[in-house]
Amino acid sequence: MTTIVSAFISNMNKDKNRNFDYYLELGKLLLKTNIPKIIYVDEIMYEKIKDYNNENTLIVLYDMKSSYLYKYINDEFLSNFNLNSTNLEKDTKEYMFTMCNKTEWVKEAIEINHFHSDNFMWIDFGIRHVFRCDDSFTKYIENLNNKQYNKIRIASIWNPEVNININIYKDIAWYFAGGVFGGNSESLILFSEKMREQCLKIITERKEIMWEVNIWYLIYKDNKHLFDFYQSDHNEIIVSNY
Repeated sequence: MTTIVSAFISNMNKDKNRNFDYYLELGKLLLKTNIPKIIYVDEIMYEKIKDYNNENTLIVLYDMKSSYLYKYINDEFLSNFNLNSTNLEKDTKEYMFTMCNKTEWVKEAIEINHFHSDNFMWIDFGIRHVFRCDDSFTKYIENLNNKQYNKIRIASIWNPEVNININIYKDIAWYFAGGVFGGNSESLILFSEKMREQCLKIITERKEIMWEVNIWYLIYKDNKHLFDFYQSDHNEIIVSNY
C-alpha cells in the first residue's frame, strides 16, 4: 500500500495568480480522495481543513520555522540569491525552502508511518492545477494506492541523460517535474539525506538556493542507480504515468 504525502505552507510567495483560496479549493479535491494521506500544513490552512481528518487522512500541523533550512533564511547566508525567474513574486527564498523541504516531509511521514505502508509518494497539494481533464482526477489519484517501486520513481520532462546548456544554480531545470515522486521507504530516506546534504552545501559554499528540481538533478547525476524516471509533462500524465 502507498501513502500519499503532501504539504501547504501559506505566505511563501506573493503570486497574485494563485492565492490561498485557490490552493485551498485544489487541496480539498486531494483531501476527498479515498487513499491514505499525510498532509502537513501551517496553522492558517489547518483551521480550514482540520475537519478532513479521517480514517484515510492525517493532517499534521507544521511550523516551517522548525525546518533545518529556515535558520539560513537571512540575507547573510543567501547573499548570492538571484534567480533567473520570470516570476520573482513567486520564486522567493521562502518558496525555495518550502519546495526543498518536500523530501523532509516524506521522511517524516515514513517515520510516522500512520497507515503502515511500505511505499510513499509525494504529490503537490495543488496538483489538480495541471490536470486538463475535469472528471478523472479522483480516479487517477486513487489508482496510486497499489503502485510499488523499489527506487525513486520520478516524473521527467527533459531527458536527464541529455545535457542542456543552462546555469543549474540560476535557471529553472525541468529534467524532473517537481509535483510527484515516490518509492519505497529506504530509497526515499536516502533521497532526503542526499537532498539535505546538497542544500546545505549550496547554501554554505555558494550562498544561494534554487528550485528543488534543480537540486534533484544534481543528486541524480551522482546517484543514477537510485532513480527510476518516467516521461511526463505538466498535465495529468504526471500522475497517470507514475
